[in-house]
Amino acid sequence: MVNYIYVTERPGTVLDTQAWSKGESHYLQRLIGTGFYKTLYICNDGMVKFYYDENEVKQFEKMLEEVDEDFFNMICTDFMILCDKVPDMIENATGEEKLQLFSEMIPALTIFYEFDNYPDYMNDSMKRRLMRVRENSESKPYELLNDVKLGVHKDFIIYRGMLYLK
Repeated sequence: MVNYIYVTERPGTVLDTQAWSKGESHYLQRLIGTGFYKTLYICNDGMVKFYYDENEVKQFEKMLEEVDEDFFNMICTDFMILCDKVPDMIENATGEEKLQLFSEMIPALTIFYEFDNYPDYMNDSMKRRLMRVRENSESKPYELLNDVKLGVHKDFIIYRGMLYLK
């Protein structure tokens, strides 16, 4: 039996939530060896609630305990390199390409979110680095999607990457 944990709620659309799902499953898996494949995203009137599989959360937390300063610095550097692509992507990329870049940014955003909420994972140097990254990139992933046609459905469910419209 799968037990779910409610984690957060944020505004979302079908396409950016699918991109988020792809980022937290495939790209997070590549980065730290585990991902969220069973997440349940439930959107009502444009607000998406994130429900995570309890076992996947435990595995994620276990992997975060192994993130040392060097690995964290690599995550931050790679994220900032992706952020540096945003201005050019805004001007020259298709919606699909922007969503792809957004998906690639999600693993770092997920790790940053967790570290923001549980700073005991980090030493002081990592905390300072996270603050600098946050100050210089907070809006970049979302600016990327400003002009992408993200869909009109305000009520949907995404589970294991599959879309279900209400």
